[in-house]
Formats: sequence, structure tokens, C-alpha cells
Amino acid sequence: MTVKSLFTVVGAALLTLLAATPAAAATTRPFGSLIEAESFDAGHGVRVLADDAASGGSAVAFSGGDWLRLDGVDFGAPGTASGFATWRSCATGAGTIDLRLDSPAATPFLTFTPAGGDCAQWYQSSLRLGPATNPTGVHTLYLQARPGGHCEFYRFDSFQLIKQTFPPIP
Repeated sequence: MTVKSLFTVVGAALLTLLAATPAAAATTRPFGSLIEAESFDAGHGVRVLADDAASGGSAVAFSGGDWLRLDGVDFGAPGTASGFATWRSCATGAGTIDLRLDSPAATPFLTFTPAGGDCAQWYQSSLRLGPATNPTGVHTLYLQARPGGHCEFYRFDSFQLIKQTFPPIP
């Protein structure tokens, strides 16, 4: 067997092996699970900071114009979808965060002003998701800080989508 034909055989075997290997399944963040901010899949401008008080040991800092992307967020099935998202965060200045589904250019389904007056402690807050703002199914979630906000105005630790049962959402 010549060297050229050996490479042909090995190359064909490698291609066959690669074709037979299943692609890695996309990770879904299950409905109701705690999602750490530092587990984001992509971002622009955000910084990951070590923080012993954060639930995962790290937090993500935002400035105006920054964004992060979380793939595979399960918002729940119709009829069992979330009524609230609980956020653990702190604000160091004025600013707002837009939540968008599946595209950074999508119309925000929710905009919120982070809770807190400083980052000496973490603040637990809830966002009410009403019928018009209550996505279902698995989506990519974008968190985008509106441009022009205070430098590093927001630190984000984690969030969780929960089923809201009382009081009912209008």
C-alpha cells in the first residue's frame, strides 16, 4: 500500500467517524431552574466579576449598550408558563434593561429598572409577566442595557422563572 492510498483510507475512515458522531445537543435551561448570569452564551461589553456574596460566586456587570445572550431558556408550556421572574441584582446608578426574545433586534417584551441603591448587598425583585409579556416555550433571551446609562450601573447575579398562582395576572 502506498502512502497516498493509506491517507485516502485513513481520511475516509475519519470522515465516516465524524459523520456518525451525533452533534452535541443544545443545552436547555429548564423552567423553574436557577440561571446564573455568568452562564451566558455570548455577550458584548459585560464583565464577569468575582463576588463571594453572589449565588454562583460571580456576577455580571452592565453598562449602557451592553448585552448578554442566554440560549435555551425554557419559559414553560402554555398554561404552565411563568407569572413572575425573580431577579437577584443590584443597581449602582440609573438605567433600564430590555428583555428580548430570539434576536437582539426584537421588540422588548419587558423593560425593567433594576432594584437597589448600591451594590453593598444583593436585592431580590420580581418582574410580573402578564399575558402580553408572557413567552412560552424555549427561546434565546437577550438582556440589553439601554445606551446612555450610568457606567456599570447594574450587576446581575441570577434569575428564575416561576409559576405565579396568586394573585392572578390580569
